[in-house]
Amino acid sequence: MKTSMDPIWDKIHSSKEWGQYPAEHIIRFVARNYYNCNRKNVKILDFGMGGGAHTWYLAREGFDTYAFDGSEFAVQRTQNKLDRENLCANVRKLDGLYLDYPDNYFDAVIDNVSIDANKLIDITSMYKAIYKILKPSGKLCTVCFDKNTTGYGTGEQVEKDTFTNMTEGIFKTSGLHHFFDKESISHLLTDVGFKEIKHESLAYTDAGNTISEIITTCVKK
Repeated sequence: MKTSMDPIWDKIHSSKEWGQYPAEHIIRFVARNYYNCNRKNVKILDFGMGGGAHTWYLAREGFDTYAFDGSEFAVQRTQNKLDRENLCANVRKLDGLYLDYPDNYFDAVIDNVSIDANKLIDITSMYKAIYKILKPSGKLCTVCFDKNTTGYGTGEQVEKDTFTNMTEGIFKTSGLHHFFDKESISHLLTDVGFKEIKHESLAYTDAGNTISEIITTCVKK
């Protein structure tokens, strides 16, 4: 069976402590849309949870929290993080290409630079799967790297705007990534069926490398 996760992520999750705290843009998305709701009735999926920072945050804030990752190390690390504080979430090992959650199930899905670590055909499939499992008027917050990020254009080009074995920046040890601009992510999400597509930008430097991200929110029709 085809899998989407690059095996390098098992190595990363087994050897590094990183991503321990939630990103401000994810907190802002959740707070703006769901802080005034009955949180225990709000189902939110952390798509490709990685180190579990957003899963921990959602569970701590009282949401009905679901999360998955393709790495067994990521799953165990996230579960340990929850157990230390007696927090509850539905955490699973799962491949993003084979989501088996019910249709029209989640109020929101968050993806913080997880989906973009794939070829475009698989990225498209994942967004289509997210659309199916969101409730009508459910919201997606998805974050991807844009083409101004150090490393874009280096290494081996797998397809247009997709590179692996990059020789510069933060991607030198993190496998394959597809890079977007606002126009291309808008077209893709519109084709999937999403509406009310809005973008914010985040750019900063890290050890001399430029990190440039597109934070996109959209709604299921």
